[in-house]
Amino acid sequence: MAAARDLLALVISRLPPRARHELALLVEGLDEELYRRTLPDPFAPRQPWYQPGEWWHHRLYDESAHL
Repeated sequence: MAAARDLLALVISRLPPRARHELALLVEGLDEELYRRTLPDPFAPRQPWYQPGEWWHHRLYDESAHL
C-alpha cells in the first residue's frame, strides 16, 4: 500500500497544475479512507524504510485486506 501511495505522490508532483489538482482531490478521498482504516505504527521510526513526513509510512495496515 505504501509503495502505491509513494507512486501516486510522485505522479502528482510531476503533473501540470490542473491535472495535479484534479488527481490530488481524488487521492485526498482515498487517503482519508486509508487513514480511517489503519492505525499509527509506534515503531515506524525504527524501520529502514521510514521517511519522515509521509504519513502513510507511519501506519499499520493489513496488506491482505483491500480498500
